[in-house]
Amino acid sequence: MQPLTRPHIVAAGLRVLEREGAAGLSMRKLAGELGKAPAAVYKHVSDKRELMRLLFDEVSRRIELPDPGDDPRTAIVAAAQSAHRVLEEHGWIAAEMLDGRLLGATSMRLSEFILDTLVRNGMSDAQAARLHVAIWEYLVGHLVAARAGAPGLVPCPAAGEDGTEDYPTVRRVAPLVAGMSDHERFAAGLRALLDGAFAQWRARPEPSAAPQDPSPGPREAETDGDATGGPERVSTPRKHAT
Repeated sequence: MQPLTRPHIVAAGLRVLEREGAAGLSMRKLAGELGKAPAAVYKHVSDKRELMRLLFDEVSRRIELPDPGDDPRTAIVAAAQSAHRVLEEHGWIAAEMLDGRLLGATSMRLSEFILDTLVRNGMSDAQAARLHVAIWEYLVGHLVAARAGAPGLVPCPAAGEDGTEDYPTVRRVAPLVAGMSDHERFAAGLRALLDGAFAQWRARPEPSAAPQDPSPGPREAETDGDATGGPERVSTPRKHAT
């Protein structure tokens, strides 16, 4: 009989998740999928929370990170689009990501890539952190909306719907929104987000903090002379009259 290993557990866990969703996954059900007793599974994974992190890490490994190259915007768009495609294929991820329970070591790959790419191309840590948060929130929000069946979260009136005659621009644009695929909507919003962020950064770069030299204390030596060895004067604290 083949020994039970973590890779076997992760593969079985993904099968259960794709079939029954996060609510249907339990350690007992996982053990049944593996044909093992629950105690055998617990020797490798302590609880469902650890299992979910392992499963998310496994999915995160499938995100393709490009060569950063000389164009940070293009590199980040490619990485975020890959993340969107991979995570959308696993519908259970979006809701689980909202409370941070899934963040394991491997899932930090995308964050490290985004932050490192931004900082290496001149952004300060603070600027990179703000843009990184915006990208992640947009990614997760888009996944949650798509999972809920709310494409684009944009009002799209049905043909002939009453009460829409006062909104001619919405009526004209709505078919364009409805005709976009989920990935097209995500890519368009991501590019708009990054274009705005990079334009603002280039127009108003945040200065890096200059190191400040400590001012000399009252007991430090002061020199009056020049490099030829003139006399030196050492300041000492003044005594105050009592």
